[in-house]
Amino acid sequence: MVGLRDGRSALTMLLLLLPVLGRYDHEVNEALGRRLRSRELPEGLRLKEELNTSLALYVFPTWDLFLGFSDRHKNIQGKMSLTFFYYAESLRIVSDPQLIVTVDNFGDGTRYLQGKINLLDAQGYELFTTSNIYVGSFSQQQSNFDHLCYPFDNKTVKFDISIQAPGNYIFDLALLCPEPLLAENTSYGGEEIVTKCTYPAEGMSLGFEWGQFICEAKEAQKIQCSMTGVREWFSIFKGYFWPSFTFSAMGFISFTLSVKMSMPRVATTMLALISLTNLRNALVELLPASGETSWMEEYFLLAMTFMLLNLCGHAISFYLDALGKTTLQQMANRINLFGMVSIANLVVLARLHERNCPLVDRTLSTTLVVLSSLIVIFVFAAIAWCYRDSFREVSQIISQRMATRVVPVYKETDDIGDDSGKDVD
Repeated sequence: MVGLRDGRSALTMLLLLLPVLGRYDHEVNEALGRRLRSRELPEGLRLKEELNTSLALYVFPTWDLFLGFSDRHKNIQGKMSLTFFYYAESLRIVSDPQLIVTVDNFGDGTRYLQGKINLLDAQGYELFTTSNIYVGSFSQQQSNFDHLCYPFDNKTVKFDISIQAPGNYIFDLALLCPEPLLAENTSYGGEEIVTKCTYPAEGMSLGFEWGQFICEAKEAQKIQCSMTGVREWFSIFKGYFWPSFTFSAMGFISFTLSVKMSMPRVATTMLALISLTNLRNALVELLPASGETSWMEEYFLLAMTFMLLNLCGHAISFYLDALGKTTLQQMANRINLFGMVSIANLVVLARLHERNCPLVDRTLSTTLVVLSSLIVIFVFAAIAWCYRDSFREVSQIISQRMATRVVPVYKETDDIGDDSGKDVD
């Protein structure tokens, strides 16, 4: 099967496919009930060669090589081959049948047309074999390519193979699946027709663990191939999540510094905020510019928001220290350190749990959210108990601020009365 995969063993492929073709004779088309679609021709036109049934063009697709994958542009780059078999009678209608078959979502790249080989099937009928090789990018814009759970997600890439006009007037596509590949057949008119062919698993490539390459005959003139890859999230964890975790920890640890060290406290938080912003910008370059916000991007936005709250926490601490409320200032530090860390952890896990990602165990995410909620309750209960006397100071500060509020008073004057009290010369 290695030869089939990289397209280098053409002889092996022919030996595998010829017995399969031997099961398809000229009566297969009639047994399938295929009818010539000459009615689709413009009015007043008809085919020069009169045919009672459409002609079969046998296709054997293979995915040979991975070259790249882009989440941002929603495409996969690689090499795909289509091997064709068609009988000599097809040349009476179309000069080169391989030109009428295309991969619809093939985008930027090159299509290489290979030469033809003349063969005989098991019944002695003359046929030809050739292949088209596509090297480039295959668009996945029509696929369900959302990034809500990035990087805990999987991606299914699809390849649509069809016959283009005017070849669709007379040709149908027939899927080939040589042994030992796993095939699913449908019995039609006493003939076994291949409707699905499964190729071995691809393995690890481009940051994904790719599954089997599956081709299905969707319609008489359309074959769709697909494969699903599970993202290797650990590399993204090392490159983005762990550095962002250390930067966030820097911002929270700044509350352990003395309140007199105002410059280091603020500078540490600002450095963490700037570093998180740079990491987030680098991540955005990898993801689509439009669509739903991914979990990873949302995580960075939450981390940046909590760094902003840290700056507000520093300002509150400096203010309380200026008022001489040392105990109250210490309580504010504990809230910003332990309380906000527990809240940040809860929000991040809850958002991941809400998205119901395929690679995140639902039971595990539920357990983590419940534990995080209990930690938040415990932390704030402990702080409230340890600094229960400080709440009186809070009420005193509020009362003082309300009592010392200056209310302007305006004195009413009577212009007439003032003028009457003056001496008149």
